[in-house]
Amino acid sequence: MAKGNKYGTHRVLDGVAVLPQGAQKIDNTMTLYDNEILIDVDALNIDSASFRQLREAADNKEEALKQAILAIVNERGKMQNPVTGSGGMLIGTVAEIGPDLTHRDLKVGDKIASLVSLSLTPLHIEEITAIRPDIDRVEIKGQAILFESGIYAKLP
Repeated sequence: MAKGNKYGTHRVLDGVAVLPQGAQKIDNTMTLYDNEILIDVDALNIDSASFRQLREAADNKEEALKQAILAIVNERGKMQNPVTGSGGMLIGTVAEIGPDLTHRDLKVGDKIASLVSLSLTPLHIEEITAIRPDIDRVEIKGQAILFESGIYAKLP
């Protein structure tokens, strides 16, 4: 495994020295660097303004909303609404921890919520399984990467 930048700049694909949040596209291959955490993602809690904008643009049609979300992630490598610039956060289970981060209070199998925006988080969606418009949630099968600097909360 290679060591990445603690803030994730090694995943920026724009060819410019920017942080992942400011990048137009980031590397969302789920190959782990020494200082990253791989998450099996269950749900995306989309930022409320972003979710509303996407839902309205999809004319409140669930399939169109799913396609819009998939298109953003496929194009950008992250969930960052190009209209609002915002993302949200994720809920998932720790699948793997890079060897440089084994000192943390985290272990494989822990359920966590990310406390950093999806607008900077490498994300890969295999499938959107449900849309929960009442709580701005998108349930998925997918994976994401938290950088060394990324913060999270362990869930019960």
